[in-house]
Amino acid sequence: MNKVDMDMEKYDVIIVGAGPAGLNCAKQLGGTPLRVLVAERNDVVGPKVCAGGLTGKSIENLNLPDELIEYNFNKIHLNHKNKLFYLKDDEDFTYTIDRKELGQWQLKQLGKFDNIEVRTACAVSRITKEYVVLNGRKIGYAHLVGADGASSLVRRYLKLPSGKAEIAMQYIINETKYQDLEVYFDSQSFSAWYAWIFPHNNSVSVGCMGNPKVISSKRLTKNFSAWLKTHHIDVSDGKYEAFPINGDFKGYRFEGNIYLAGDAGGFASRLTGEGIYQALVSGGEIGKMILDNRYHSKEIDELIKLQNRHNKILYTLIGAGKFRPLLVEAGKYFLRSRSISKKVIRTIA
Repeated sequence: MNKVDMDMEKYDVIIVGAGPAGLNCAKQLGGTPLRVLVAERNDVVGPKVCAGGLTGKSIENLNLPDELIEYNFNKIHLNHKNKLFYLKDDEDFTYTIDRKELGQWQLKQLGKFDNIEVRTACAVSRITKEYVVLNGRKIGYAHLVGADGASSLVRRYLKLPSGKAEIAMQYIINETKYQDLEVYFDSQSFSAWYAWIFPHNNSVSVGCMGNPKVISSKRLTKNFSAWLKTHHIDVSDGKYEAFPINGDFKGYRFEGNIYLAGDAGGFASRLTGEGIYQALVSGGEIGKMILDNRYHSKEIDELIKLQNRHNKILYTLIGAGKFRPLLVEAGKYFLRSRSISKKVIRTIA
């Protein structure tokens, strides 16, 4: 080892990415003897292109204060062929939140831990089995956690594909007239996926998602524009955003004490697009694994089972082709049953 390597800065754990997964992993490691560095490439922790939807299980996992919740719902308005039906429960089960506020709140939780350092504007340019290069400097690690999203550099270093990644697109509109959480099923426009309207305090997210291997990005964009016109939604002053959703799970623990959490690990749902809950759970559980090499995560086992269930539903919808609307109509009929409706809510929320 040369002198440069001997003088190299070292951490017990380097977490790449300060999103929900990375910050929850760091929180799990807080107050321990381990020296932890969280490296975030953006200038500010929190902001991310995202529709901002959270489910009840995310709220329970985070123990979020009420002031961070923008809207809470016990009913989702479902639309198919201009007909409205509902997924509802007695209690609230889905919420909207500002992603920047969520990130800042998580970051604040780390302030009490002396062993955790968070660096912003800190980009990873290279990864080796002994160190990463952050802003041109080599920094050594004993454990490396990739929590750097769907386009994860750590995932690429592990040579793992992301061939099943969905794409989502949305407009953020400064409009407050929308008060309901709405989902639109339109097989011709969005294939097996959907469009959404998610209200926030001073704006609304209007978007859709799909898979480029099933419906091309060009066609999805064209169909989304047509759908917006059909529903008289003016996006002329809206902010357009597009982002990948990685549900291509290939594992989370790899040789050399390298881990993948959240979208980097492909934990997101390819059916619903949800990824925040999966990020929180996988990040926290990986923190436990770092602390105890023998720890086996039943929580991650459940995430994988949930993803497999969602994938089966998605593959059924894709395979149904022109008969897909019939499946949606059948779902509409069965959701009239209170017990079935509750089972669906438990599956997604």
